[in-house]
Amino acid sequence: MVERVSSGAIWEGRVGYRRAVKDGPHIWVAGTVAVGDDGQVFAPGDMEAQTRRCLEIIEGALAQLGATMRDVRRTRVFVTDMSAEAQAAFARAHSAVFGEFPPASALYGISALAGPDFLVEVEADAYLAKEAS
Repeated sequence: MVERVSSGAIWEGRVGYRRAVKDGPHIWVAGTVAVGDDGQVFAPGDMEAQTRRCLEIIEGALAQLGATMRDVRRTRVFVTDMSAEAQAAFARAHSAVFGEFPPASALYGISALAGPDFLVEVEADAYLAKEAS
């Protein structure tokens, strides 16, 4: 049975997607930008804080599907700034979460995201080795 969870983002209904989809032991988390509880861009100009927020949103979606960040097998990260400083800021946030159980990962430099104040977008794929019953 396929399960879908929503984060409540306005884009989900407009575009026709969900924050995360689970099919069997596989979970795919959609591209996630740093949006605060108020629906506004979280921490404009702060790559590390935005990355942390993206990962918090992903963690919440995984929890709704019975998974944790330890179940993440791959992340894809899109950033609008590939400077050494920005990469280091992203790396601090990513390694703080995944340092003990690192997934496969890719970092892509792109020209823009959904809004000019978003610096990073993170996708995650997870696998539940033992499905919860």
